[in-house]
Amino acid sequence: MIHHTGILHRTFFPGLLWKMPGKKIYLTFDDGPHTTATPAVLNVLKKHGVRATFFLSGKNIAGREFLVQRIVDEGHSIGIHAFNHSRTLAFSKERTKEEIVKTEVLLAPFLPSKPRLFRPPFGFFSWNTIAAAKELGYVLVMWSCLTGDFSSHSNQKVKEISLKKLGDGSILVFHDNDLTEKKIADILNDVIPEIRSLGFDFGAIR
Repeated sequence: MIHHTGILHRTFFPGLLWKMPGKKIYLTFDDGPHTTATPAVLNVLKKHGVRATFFLSGKNIAGREFLVQRIVDEGHSIGIHAFNHSRTLAFSKERTKEEIVKTEVLLAPFLPSKPRLFRPPFGFFSWNTIAAAKELGYVLVMWSCLTGDFSSHSNQKVKEISLKKLGDGSILVFHDNDLTEKKIADILNDVIPEIRSLGFDFGAIR
């Protein structure tokens, strides 16, 4: 698993967002909204006064609309993580566009304007993905660090990965899903103060 991206990724795919300008750190969360993991994440972010970015899967919104509203009410930003969590989207520009728009419609009641951020499921993309995002007016958001919180890594290992190679504008990927629901709060409660101790503040991708 490649945890950190660097100059080669930005060189070969300069149109994708791998890191942000400025000195803040950007925490992002994929796969929600999730019944238990998303509230756990939101509680920790509120406790520490952190704004973050949630990439939501359309299929997870029904019945959890109150969580989407809470994300918005608490000052976080929202991006789209497609409707279904499937790598096969990358093989079809039209299907990618359909899944973005389908999710966009579900999010419309909660947002003053349509989202502009898209992260493909699993971070798996092709030229079809890039074209679909561009044609719909979306920024294709990747990351500087994939923390591995969804894996069998210990919380300490996830923390080490999160802090390694941390720099101005780093985009970190965490998850609010079945695989992280029992540990994500503990991980964040450790990682956030450590990042602050290194002199960084946090931001949401807008």
